[in-house]
Amino acid sequence: MNPLKLRSERCSPFGKLILRYLEKNPHTNMSQLARQVGISRAGLGWLCLKQGAPDEETAKKIAQIIEVDLTQVARLVHESKLEKLAAQNKLTYATKFSKVGTKQPVPVENAIAGLNIVVRAFHEVIQTIPEEDQPSDFQMYKQAYEIVKGQFLGNRKVSKRQQARSGN
Repeated sequence: MNPLKLRSERCSPFGKLILRYLEKNPHTNMSQLARQVGISRAGLGWLCLKQGAPDEETAKKIAQIIEVDLTQVARLVHESKLEKLAAQNKLTYATKFSKVGTKQPVPVENAIAGLNIVVRAFHEVIQTIPEEDQPSDFQMYKQAYEIVKGQFLGNRKVSKRQQARSGN
């Protein structure tokens, strides 16, 4: 039985991790887990849904309690944010080179691949930085999400006239 009374299909992959934990640990219910995390039961329920996303501190607490890797949590949270944009038809590449502009939909899989590539690039760049000075994986995923969203997805305005000229 699902102790959250949430349907799995309404939950994000991060939320499904929480559901699995509660199903495997019947001695812990949603209220108890929320109390351990330091948030309300309703807040925890919201974080489980596709539209919910924890901040780093909350994600850290949940990951530790349910014994999952914080890097996995960071990846799932930020991939879900891209999936949410896709559901709102906001994964669009728009740019203007010279006088011609283009606006094209971006498959969510491509946006997620881009997110993960940027995170790998961050890891490559900071190899020689002392560990205590490195950002957390959650911070890298957050920054990578903002880069992908801001630089690749609909950040550049293309007028309808420019789109018509380019045939898009």
